[in-house]
Amino acid sequence: MSAPAALANSALVESSPPSQHQTLRPTEEAYSDLLAAFNYFNEALFEGRLSQPLITLARKPGMLGAFCPNRFRNADGDIAHEIILNPHYLKQNSDIDSLSTLVHEMVHQWREEFGPAAKPKKSGGYHDTVWADRMEEIGLMPSDTGLPGGKRIGPKVTHYIIEGGPFDLSVRTLM
Repeated sequence: MSAPAALANSALVESSPPSQHQTLRPTEEAYSDLLAAFNYFNEALFEGRLSQPLITLARKPGMLGAFCPNRFRNADGDIAHEIILNPHYLKQNSDIDSLSTLVHEMVHQWREEFGPAAKPKKSGGYHDTVWADRMEEIGLMPSDTGLPGGKRIGPKVTHYIIEGGPFDLSVRTLM
């Protein structure tokens, strides 16, 4: 099953009694599809440069996704970032919008790994000008309203897809 199909069909359905899903493997399906989508966009939009994050699903009201740097440490002491996606909102949105949320969080990861040192208070915090410029480069327009004309930086910024931009072209190839 493709990553978008799994997002819509298997990974994000509302709870049902276990007896109806004896062959369902929700963890494997959800996370393998999310990892496949991450790997695809890492190659298509970031030249394969992003490290592998821990991708998690968490329901938090008002949050579509989040990026947490250096959040996971394995037994060997290796550290990884975490990308969190909200399955409630992924289910409500189209596959393309859900995948754009993953890429939005990947831009935060790019910012952490390759951007200049952040100046949180001065430049917009979590959604600063370095992040906003990279979002535009890959075809997602930052906007605090999710619509044209919204502020590009600030504490709560979402995005909309730039028609014909790199994300739009790559997601349509994936679909």
